[in-house]
Amino acid sequence: MDLSQGLLLKNLILIGHRKDYRVKFNPGINIIYGDADTGKSSILRLVYYLLGGKQIKIDEEISSSVKYAVLEITANGKPYCISRDIFNPDRDIDVYSCKYSEISNSFPEKYKSSIAKGDDNNKSLSEFILEALELPVVRLKQAPTKDSSQTARLSFLDLFKFIYLDQDDVGSAHMLNIGNHVLETKNREVFKYIFNVLDSGISEIEVDIARKTQEKAQIANQYSAVSHFLSQTGFKCAEDLDEEISNIDNIKIEVKDQLSDLNKRMTSDNELYEGLKDALNTINLNIEQQEEAKSNAIRNIERFSRLLNDYQNDIDRIESSLSAKEFIGGDFQEKTNCPVCETIIDVGEISEKFDIPSDTRLKNELTSIKRRSKDLKQLISDNRSDLESTSSLLTDLYLEKRKAREIMDEDLSNSISPYLAERDAIVKELAQLDERREKAVHSLRVRNKQTALADQIGRLEGTIEKLKIKLDELKEDAPSLDNILKCLGTDINKFIQQVKIKNHHGVGIDEKTFFPKVRNIEYRRINSGGLRTIVSIGYLASILLQKLRKETNIPGLLMIDTVGKFLGKTPEDSEDSQIDSENDVDGVADPEKYRNLFNALVAVAEEFDSKGKLCQIILVDNDMPRDVVYENKGFEIAHYRSNGINGLPIGLIDDWDSVPKK
Repeated sequence: MDLSQGLLLKNLILIGHRKDYRVKFNPGINIIYGDADTGKSSILRLVYYLLGGKQIKIDEEISSSVKYAVLEITANGKPYCISRDIFNPDRDIDVYSCKYSEISNSFPEKYKSSIAKGDDNNKSLSEFILEALELPVVRLKQAPTKDSSQTARLSFLDLFKFIYLDQDDVGSAHMLNIGNHVLETKNREVFKYIFNVLDSGISEIEVDIARKTQEKAQIANQYSAVSHFLSQTGFKCAEDLDEEISNIDNIKIEVKDQLSDLNKRMTSDNELYEGLKDALNTINLNIEQQEEAKSNAIRNIERFSRLLNDYQNDIDRIESSLSAKEFIGGDFQEKTNCPVCETIIDVGEISEKFDIPSDTRLKNELTSIKRRSKDLKQLISDNRSDLESTSSLLTDLYLEKRKAREIMDEDLSNSISPYLAERDAIVKELAQLDERREKAVHSLRVRNKQTALADQIGRLEGTIEKLKIKLDELKEDAPSLDNILKCLGTDINKFIQQVKIKNHHGVGIDEKTFFPKVRNIEYRRINSGGLRTIVSIGYLASILLQKLRKETNIPGLLMIDTVGKFLGKTPEDSEDSQIDSENDVDGVADPEKYRNLFNALVAVAEEFDSKGKLCQIILVDNDMPRDVVYENKGFEIAHYRSNGINGLPIGLIDDWDSVPKK
């Protein structure tokens, strides 16, 4: 497969606090599926964000687990790594001109997060991606029919609308900003740009050629100055630096082995040291046991003391009851004044209203509690004796431990003195090797920066050459918009044929809106959400297919989130069916449509493969029918289950279940 043209995602790496999380992508079809809230959609959102998206919705498991994200890509065959802060979208973005495994040996280029923040000296990430893909950087008229219309620079995000259908856009009546006149107008201009039929295409390409030629001259001057300086200072070449770093790493392994062997000999050669170490271990074990016994005694004393205090309170209450009985329960005839209202009351009559227990029961209870209190006092006394004994024993053990440690330190000092000089020399050598390696890595980064400048010059030369060829073609025979729409309509008609909808006719592209139509009904007027799902996906897939028919300005990438939106996945008469089959005039409740949709997308990738061209389609959905999973098993790159059944990861953040939740 020819991977020299187009954008290819390689790896999404989330740099985390506990570990790193990675999703590996392949050319062709990539399928991600599983339970809801497992991070499937986050993968596509992160890709979009790392390719210049303005902002990103971050789920809790990502925000608490991840520091920043890196996207490893190839653009026209050259490797790059885009590193971006996921919490601050306004910060500059780092781009390394290397594979992810070589980031530590490279200095990054810094790019602005949006075109609005970029200028001639500070490019935006969008400009970098367009140039890396050797696509013309042009300005689009906001009102194409007016000569005085203001223009805005094309952004890579403008192209991304024709690459990425998120879960809100799939089957949506507002796909591609339908209903927003200004954005619809701009999207039609982007559509023309994709197919090289912009009204101002020739003049814009001429301007872009001049700008890139000037930029190439500036970079060439930088490269010449850097190369002259490195040559004059005798700087080593990248190959020599690579070899030096490799040799240093090999020497470090040998030196570390020497240090490890020396450490073993420093301890194993001394029998007395080993004996003392065993004795010290025994003392430590005894200390641990006695500390536990001490803690137990303290806990017992505290617990028994609280219980004794409760018993004493009970004793006081019973004795008070006996005293009260002698007064209230006696046979009194006397009368007295009420303490509240001064009314004359008969104390004898009041005593009849109370349940006065017998003296015997109260006295027996009092005797029982006093006996238990006496037992508790004895237990407290015993535990205090144990505490004193344990504390005394611990004092002796700690003293014994200190003496053993002093003897060990003295013996160790005497036994290792022959080794100290050797060990110091090895440690010093390791430090020198680390210093040499750090300098070599820094020098390699400088050389790689020089190489990156040369690559940038080469990339600009290639872009300029292609733009000149494209300019000549446009001047000689500019593509016809009518022919573009006709060819695109043929491909979407073929795609929908493969899905096998009911009443299939009148499929094409509307000449005014550039949107697809089915049964001669323009996309926005299609009532069935399931049919819109099929048509929206088929539309973007057909635009992608045009790369095989003609020269287009779009990378060979397509991302679709929730492929089966509004479509039936289970038999129409089953309890799990989500679609009313009785009113399903388009037949989208039939799970065969879902399967056919997958097969149609696979057919797109296979057509690219058969012609040796780069294509990458990433599909996200919830749980898929078993037959569809089985037929597309080789394309699966991620399958998540929130309960981790069958050993599957619980989500993109696969260790989230082990993190304590607030």
